[in-house]
This record gives sequence, C-alpha cells and structure tokens, in this order.
Amino acid sequence: MMRDRPPYELVDRNLRHAMAFYSRSHPDGQVRQMPGVSAISSGWNYPVFNSALLCSPVPGVDGDLSSRIAMASIFFRALGMGWSYWACHDLLDANALRHLRDTCYSYGMDPVVTAPGMYAETLNPCKFPAPELDVREVTDAASRIAFAHLVSTIFDLPFQMTMHIYGRKECWTDEYAAFIGYFQDRPVTISMVNVSEACCGFYSVGTVAGHRRRGYAETVMRVAHQTMRNRLPFDTCVLQSSTVGRRLYEQMGFREVTRYSVFRSASS
Repeated sequence: MMRDRPPYELVDRNLRHAMAFYSRSHPDGQVRQMPGVSAISSGWNYPVFNSALLCSPVPGVDGDLSSRIAMASIFFRALGMGWSYWACHDLLDANALRHLRDTCYSYGMDPVVTAPGMYAETLNPCKFPAPELDVREVTDAASRIAFAHLVSTIFDLPFQMTMHIYGRKECWTDEYAAFIGYFQDRPVTISMVNVSEACCGFYSVGTVAGHRRRGYAETVMRVAHQTMRNRLPFDTCVLQSSTVGRRLYEQMGFREVTRYSVFRSASS
C-alpha cells in the first residue's frame, strides 16, 4: 500500500507524475529515465516547465549527486533547452545536502526557491461557510484558454507560454485535471490536480489579485478533491507550498514532511 511509504516519498512520487504532464504539451516532449534521475522535457524552451528530479536516494547504487546533475545537464543541453532541478532534501544524505548549492553552481544552476513538500491523510473540515463560487472543470478549448490565461496572470508568466503548456487537448486525462472558480461569472481562482499511486496532488493553486483572502482557493481545491475522489481511488493528498499559501494548507490539514530546493539553469 502507498500509505505504508514514508510521506516524503508520496510527495516526491506525485511531483514527478505532475511534472510528466508537461511532456504531453508538445509532440517532442519526453520523460527520460536515467540512473537515479528523471528528466522531463516539455518540448518547449521554457526552463520552468523542463525539469530534472532525483528518483532514488543519494548516495546509492545510482551514483552521487554530481553525476546525476551531469546526466540531466547533458540531456537538456542536447535539446538546447533551459531547465530546472528539483532536489528533495530527504533523498540527499547530510554531505550531499550540505554541498547541494555548490554542486548545482558548478553545473551552471542558480538557486530559485526552497519550498516545503506537504502531506495530509485527510482534509480537515472547512472552518468557514464556503463562498459563492461556481467551480467548473477544464474540459474544452475555451476553458483551457481561460485556465492558461489565469496561470499567466496569477504566476506572472507569458500567456503564449502558458497556452503552449496547458492548451493542448492531449495533455488532459482522467489523472490530470484542472478547475476554475468563477465569481459572478468571472474566472478568479484555479487549481490543477493529478492522481497517481493512490495519492492526489494539488498544483498551480492561486487566485487573481483583488479576489484573495475570500476562501476561493480553498473552495476550488475542495471541489477538485471531491471530483477526483469520485473518479479515481486515492488515500492521501500532497502539495508543494509557497510561503503565502502555507497557512491555508495547514488549516486544511497538510503538514510539512520534506523540503525542495529548486535551481534553474543560469543560461536561461
């Protein structure tokens, strides 16, 4: 059972599954499994959507941290693409974690952020009445455009980029879904979810400026959670939190079980 695994492992496995979504956004996208590392190319030269992640502990039979970053670097250099590296702290031994930043620097990777990976066996009941919000699943071209536009607005990314990533019909399956919350018929909040190995992960949670602190993000997450539970079996929930969102997630029942250091190729 997946519930028997350490919580950090559930967070990490779901993150890799979430990142694999981006490989579906272009016919040339791909997931390359190498010893101890998974490299995911979206097919577009967008570093935020091209990533490498550890898939076994360091050190281990799959090699040290430096060799794994080298493999990912060679992979993305051959594609001519910038990329990001996500390092789960619980997959690194003390020595590798201590030298993580210097090792990444040596391969031209600059630090971006350190974020908690969070886990919940069940969601706490909502403390406040749900706000008036019409939550709809992304199911057609118009809603994919609306979702891409909200991602662009909320996370300050170019709209052309987000359309390339989220606009392709082939990206979306029963395991990958997105939801938009509408207030007075205006799209104001979003959440993307994916289910893998009996675990539901929340990603791209956000609300447009001027509509925050009204419970909209929590509402769209809870509707997404129930919709996916009706569709696929899962036992637990995971996410990676921003500083702004952490308080909400803790109120919903999430707790930090690991941390990620994120780096990006300097040339990008």
